[in-house]
Amino acid sequence: MVSPIDYVVSLISGMIIALGSWLPVGPEGHSLTTILEAIAPSYQAYFVPSYLGVTFAVLFYFRERIALGSRNAIKRRPDSDTMYFIYTSVFTLLVGYPIMKRVSDAVGPATSDLINALVGLGMIMIGLLAGTHFRAPLEGAESSIRKEKDEATLVDAVISGLAQGASLIGGLSRSGLVLLGLVSTGMDVKRALELSFLAAPAYLILKLAFMEESGPELPVGLLFAAFVGAFVVSFVTMKLLLKLADTVGRKGFLVSFGLIAIAVYLMGVVM
Repeated sequence: MVSPIDYVVSLISGMIIALGSWLPVGPEGHSLTTILEAIAPSYQAYFVPSYLGVTFAVLFYFRERIALGSRNAIKRRPDSDTMYFIYTSVFTLLVGYPIMKRVSDAVGPATSDLINALVGLGMIMIGLLAGTHFRAPLEGAESSIRKEKDEATLVDAVISGLAQGASLIGGLSRSGLVLLGLVSTGMDVKRALELSFLAAPAYLILKLAFMEESGPELPVGLLFAAFVGAFVVSFVTMKLLLKLADTVGRKGFLVSFGLIAIAVYLMGVVM
């Protein structure tokens, strides 16, 4: 018999998986899986409904932009965001499909946390360079092809697609790798966050396609609770991250975002 506590556990599991999807830590890294296992030994059964919740949250958040982009594409006047979404999805598939078929488990959870921490360190370094005479690594190449300040280019799509494909290995952080790649072009951090959110469905759908059922078969109600928890937390987290980027600026956001990845890695070492 399912108790109210079981619903709370599934809800919290979905919330943690969603947070791991948007923060630079990776929901399948050592630290978060240790926490999930302590909360719910059958936590692996919650990944599918939680990732579905994250996916639907992205589609709901960008519903107006997706609708407008679809209309423009039908009229053969696609905007830069639509083209970015299409090209990023293609590159994610080209890179990610072979990875999921052959080497998705090549990096263990503990190593994933270490790599995520290094990605966080990279964000901190780029953030500290903000406002100095030093430029972001790819800023020169990108500025020569970007016609408007916030325009998404083919270079952005390639970077995001490669980063998403690579993040399918082990418990690497998709959000961390994609954001690091985009801010390396000198892009505004809030705009980079938006594009990293917009790119996520291709990654999530590919991950779901290869995800095998594990753990005991749970009641639909518990799975739905995980879905709802992931959906709500994803929607709120995207809004809060964009607001934070707008408030603290490039340096403050990248330093704080990178410190999260480092803190989670250190927490995993202690645990």
